Amino acid sequence: MKNDLTRQNTGNLAKKRRKMRRIAVATIILICAPILIFAMFVCGFYIWASGKHIDASLLPTASAAPVFYYADGEKIAGYDDDLLKADEISCDLQNAFVALEDKRFFKHKGYDVVRIAGAAVKNLKSGGVREGASTITQQLVKNTHLSGERTLSRKLNEIALAIDLEKKYSKSEILCMYLSVIYFGSGAYGVKDAARTFFDKSPAELTLAECATLAGIVKNPAGYSPKNHPEKCVERRNIVLALMREQGYISDEEFEAAKAAPLEIASKKRDETGLKAYIAMAREEICEELGITKYSLDNSGLKIYLNVDKNLQNALEAGRTGGNRESDDVSGASIILDNKSGAVLAYYSDIVGDIKRQTGSIIKPLAVYAPAFNEKLISLSTPVTDEKVNYGGYAPSNFNDAYLGDTDIRTAIEKSLNSVSLKVLNFLGVEKSAQYLEKFGIAISETDKNATLALGACSASPVDIAAAYGAIANGGRKLSPNFIRYALDPSGEKIYSQSASEERIISEAAAQLTSIALKDTAKSGTAKTLGALPFEVAAKTGTSERKDGKNSDAWCASFSDDMTILVWHGSDVGMTERGGGYPTREVKAIWQAVHALTPQRERMQISKDVVCADIDVASTKARKQIVLANENTPLEYRKTEYFDIENFPTCFDGLFDEASPVQFEIAAREGHVELSFDTMPIYGYSVYRTDVFGRALIYSNDGNGEKTLIKDVPFGFDKAVQYEVVCYLKTRPELSASSLKSVFFDMEFQ
Repeated sequence: MKNDLTRQNTGNLAKKRRKMRRIAVATIILICAPILIFAMFVCGFYIWASGKHIDASLLPTASAAPVFYYADGEKIAGYDDDLLKADEISCDLQNAFVALEDKRFFKHKGYDVVRIAGAAVKNLKSGGVREGASTITQQLVKNTHLSGERTLSRKLNEIALAIDLEKKYSKSEILCMYLSVIYFGSGAYGVKDAARTFFDKSPAELTLAECATLAGIVKNPAGYSPKNHPEKCVERRNIVLALMREQGYISDEEFEAAKAAPLEIASKKRDETGLKAYIAMAREEICEELGITKYSLDNSGLKIYLNVDKNLQNALEAGRTGGNRESDDVSGASIILDNKSGAVLAYYSDIVGDIKRQTGSIIKPLAVYAPAFNEKLISLSTPVTDEKVNYGGYAPSNFNDAYLGDTDIRTAIEKSLNSVSLKVLNFLGVEKSAQYLEKFGIAISETDKNATLALGACSASPVDIAAAYGAIANGGRKLSPNFIRYALDPSGEKIYSQSASEERIISEAAAQLTSIALKDTAKSGTAKTLGALPFEVAAKTGTSERKDGKNSDAWCASFSDDMTILVWHGSDVGMTERGGGYPTREVKAIWQAVHALTPQRERMQISKDVVCADIDVASTKARKQIVLANENTPLEYRKTEYFDIENFPTCFDGLFDEASPVQFEIAAREGHVELSFDTMPIYGYSVYRTDVFGRALIYSNDGNGEKTLIKDVPFGFDKAVQYEVVCYLKTRPELSASSLKSVFFDMEFQ
């Protein structure tokens, strides 16, 4: 019995030991498997990552910067690119970005395991991806090599490329490249441009507070903008300063002094050469034409010969600096374009790079009138009524809510009448209008394709608008605007040469009719400031209004036969400027400087595709169609007008050929009889009454274009009273016409 019990205890103990071993093995597996899987993943990742390599052509290293030349071959001196060098980065600037963006920057090898783990924990707690844990190296990779999508594969690519980047470049080089490409808002890319934009300084000149300000902007350039949100910007700056103190980069005294420093933003950023904006556009053009990145260009050593004329560029600068701005909050761009070649002869912009702004009325000739002329839908003298309109709930008003009533297309263009523009667009069709704009080089989104297009509710760049008006000046033939004549590689071989290719957008006649109307705009319309020039130009202005009643954009485009000059002014905080004000004055100043260099012809040329003819103004207004003058049309009612030879009017049925009977209304009232009829200035009117006392003249007067109301007390004595309205041509009294009507008037009403 005892032996059996012993054997049983021994068996139970063995079972427990086996169970414990199984539990221990399972525990080891549970603990080690994830570690093993993670180790395998890490090994696999490193093997995979070893095949990922940085593309040096995408990095802003600037080992062989291109050289730029004026059109006459003179080298442009003093051109300063926005790529940093190590000796331009102060300790405060470096420490501000490292403290905020990547405090272990000088310790990790491209990625930060500690930050990744911390971010993973926070993301798990939040139930989503809130933090990416990117190092400065990773951010440089993302900005130069990858898209901004948030996916695991993109993140793994980012880390792999960051590892390779750290192997090939020093920390100093990586920081220089990073600070050269990040965006700071207000059109500033790179810390060099940001320092100029916000503080009018070089990076080396920045104070500790200014360095912290720039570092703080990067996370949210719009929300922390020093210009638009100074309070939030200061709060963010002080966070950066606190991190710098916490990490030992600055002392308590330095922290307090920088925290107390006021935020002083420069009104304008400096432009070292006056050509920075021009060269920026030329860089975009050559990169697109050669299919290279901007960083490849900075390593290319190309010799790039521009179309910029030094003297015309100086003329442009002289007009720009002549006090033609409302305030320092207003930015601007100006351009001189050669109409025959598309060459940009001079260019300036406060905002470097391509910009797109609301066009306002500057778009009307391009979206409405030139296409309608081309489609033979209208002529300059086509009669139209300027009145309040409503198309599908869209009911824009004219400036100051003023309306001309009966007018014509020529006047509508001259005065920039909104209601007429909308009427013509409705006649032309929005889709057709958009097609013409695309041909003119103005890209239109699907959301822009509606009635608001008539008033310019779309966006375009100053260069594109200038090129479109240059096409009108060039007889309807458009050339792509070009900043570069040709480019040579380091060996001297020509690798790019601009070749002008024309595309006909509208007919010669349509372009001429548009130009003729725009010459009126420059003489007596919205751009009448240009009427004082000693030579003829065509012009159009435009203004875009914000919801708060302030204006955001103001334009003036003008051209002669040879050149187009355009000025744009804009403000993100609002302004009172209108296109006919400061921009037009700046255009005038530029034209005056240009005229002193290259005298313009006194009169612009007229194409053989348009012909002159006299129209009968009175008959055109009355008939609501163009009526040509004939031998009976008096001189004072004749007007010489231009017509597309293929859209010449054929109606000669004028009012002066014979008198037309008057349609009048008559009614018996209590105590009198009322007669009413519309009059025309070309007629004289006599009214006769026939009652029991016979026929008598009761009214005689000339017409004034208004309704006439006559109150008369006849003697009927239970008989009908007859009234006769006689009208006669004042220029030919022998031509007359009469109308008769009778009315019963009860004397007891008296």
